[in-house]
Amino acid sequence: MGRGNPVIFLEYKNIRKGDIMDIKMIVFDLDGTLLDIDHQLHNKTIEAVKMIRNKGIRTLVATGRMYCSAKPHTDKLEIVDPIITYNGALVVDPSTQKEIFHAPIPFEIAKKITKMVVENNYHLQLYIDDKLYVAEENKFTDRYEEISGIKANAVGRLDDFLEAEPTKMLIIEEDEDKQVEINHFLNENFAEEIELSSSYPSFIEITKKDMSKAVPVKKLAADFNIKQEEIMAFGDGLNDLKMIEWVGKGVAMQNAHPELQEHADDTAPDHDELGIARYLKQHFKLDLDLNN
Repeated sequence: MGRGNPVIFLEYKNIRKGDIMDIKMIVFDLDGTLLDIDHQLHNKTIEAVKMIRNKGIRTLVATGRMYCSAKPHTDKLEIVDPIITYNGALVVDPSTQKEIFHAPIPFEIAKKITKMVVENNYHLQLYIDDKLYVAEENKFTDRYEEISGIKANAVGRLDDFLEAEPTKMLIIEEDEDKQVEINHFLNENFAEEIELSSSYPSFIEITKKDMSKAVPVKKLAADFNIKQEEIMAFGDGLNDLKMIEWVGKGVAMQNAHPELQEHADDTAPDHDELGIARYLKQHFKLDLDLNN
């Protein structure tokens, strides 16, 4: 695995002596954080997360992925606490497979956005009932399937197909000028109805207004009677920003977006160099051999 020499030691900032002992809950992003560059979980990462849980610390996953796409990874991690998906818009209890929180995009708003995207010939993906719908298969759906493991349902014109509230909408656009144009249009026309975020440079992710990973993290913390300062979170993308800012200890991966790094309390090694395992081993004194 890996790209070159592993980053083992970093100069960690703002972690004061005794703080780690107060942590009762850790929230992990998946892609770019727990997963390596090939979007896979390393056995050492799995082992580190399980060791943390054996210390009595709750371990949660918060991802922009669909639940069905996150599940193979959360199963390997043996996550028992609620799984946060779609950037916070859907939370599922892994023991029952039932949703415990769902905040879809209002239908009329989704319909208007879909019409705009179709008319301008952008690539749009709709997520309804944890299923993925696209107009047609193309290079974007092929790449998305490689990353997520999920096959898209090609249904023709999406403005004709849409009849239910989507959990999330995703526009994929590689041209940066067009990205700016799309973001400007969405902010100009729907700023009061939707939330925009991005987990990849080419992704424009749309959820219901005020929705982010931080929303269910706050709710679950209250349910668990865990204080804000007793929560740590790891992430790499701008869709992790509100969560990283809110928790007591927000940790950005070394490969994270520069803006996320600016707002984080600390930095963990690169995701493709066992970053999570290395950070947890050092700060939680795990008896974990990372050399074999």
